[in-house]
Amino acid sequence: MALEIRKVTDGVGSEVIGLDPSKEFDDETRRQLREAFFERGALVFRGLDIDYDYQDKLCRMLIGDDGPSAAERRDNFFVSNKEENGAAPYGRLLFHADMMWAEEPFEVLSLYATKVEPGSASTSVTNGVYACEQLPDDLRRQIEPLHAVQASGQAYNRGGEDLINPKREQERSHVTPIIHRHRRTGKPVLYVSQQNTREIVEIPGDDGEKMLQTLFDQLYAPRHVYEHQWRDGDLLVLDNLAVQHSRGYVALDGPTRTLRKVIAPIPKQKYERPTFDRT
Repeated sequence: MALEIRKVTDGVGSEVIGLDPSKEFDDETRRQLREAFFERGALVFRGLDIDYDYQDKLCRMLIGDDGPSAAERRDNFFVSNKEENGAAPYGRLLFHADMMWAEEPFEVLSLYATKVEPGSASTSVTNGVYACEQLPDDLRRQIEPLHAVQASGQAYNRGGEDLINPKREQERSHVTPIIHRHRRTGKPVLYVSQQNTREIVEIPGDDGEKMLQTLFDQLYAPRHVYEHQWRDGDLLVLDNLAVQHSRGYVALDGPTRTLRKVIAPIPKQKYERPTFDRT
C-alpha cells in the first residue's frame, strides 16, 4: 500500500496517511513504518476503524513480531474516565515512559481513541533521543557518567494537587544511566522524567534536583513537544524506550475520554497494576 509519511514536529512524531487496515502489511509498508517509528519515536494515524487484534498486530510488527497474537494478550485495557475499571481515570500525568522503573520496560505503547468527546485532555509527547542530540556539549559531558533512580508512582514535589494518585502495595525502583542506550537502535536517550526520576545517584539532594530541572528544561521545551488533540479513530504509537508522554487534567465527570491501550511485547515479569480511588 502507498503511504504518505510526514513530520509533525522537528523532534518527534510522524503522521502516517494511507494505511489500509483491511490489507496485510507488505514488505514496503513494514519498512516504511519501522523506519519512521525508530527514527521519529511516534506514529500518528487519524480516522482509523480498527479492533484490538489489528492494534496488537501493528505494535508487534514494528519490533519484528509477525506471528499470531498470543492468547494472554487479549486483555482489553482502557485508559478511561468512564469505563468500569478504566486506568488513570482522573487527574493529570507528568511526563514519563511506562515502566521506566523496571529492568526491562516494554518497547511499544499504543493508544486508540474509541470514544473521545470535545474538550478532552490532549497527550503530549517528547523524544529523549532528539533531546540528547540537542544537549549543549558541556552539559552532556557532565551527565554522561551519572545515574538516576527511576521509581514507580508520582514525584509530587514536581507537580501539584491535580496529579493522579495511583495506589500500589509495593513500589519499585531501578537505577539507569542518565544517558541510556536504546535497546534496538543503540542511540543515546536522555532518560530522566518528571514523574519517575527520584534522584541522581551521584548528586543527591537539592543539587541533584537542580540538575534534573535543567535536563527537564531541555526535554520538555515547547519546541521539542508534540501535542496530540484526540479525535475518535486516532491511533498514537510510541517507542516507549525513546519517548515520553504526559496528559492534561481529566475529570471523572468531564468529557468522555476512552483510549484502548495495547503494548508490545508483554513483559515477562508480572507487575502489580495500580488502582485508583474514584471517590
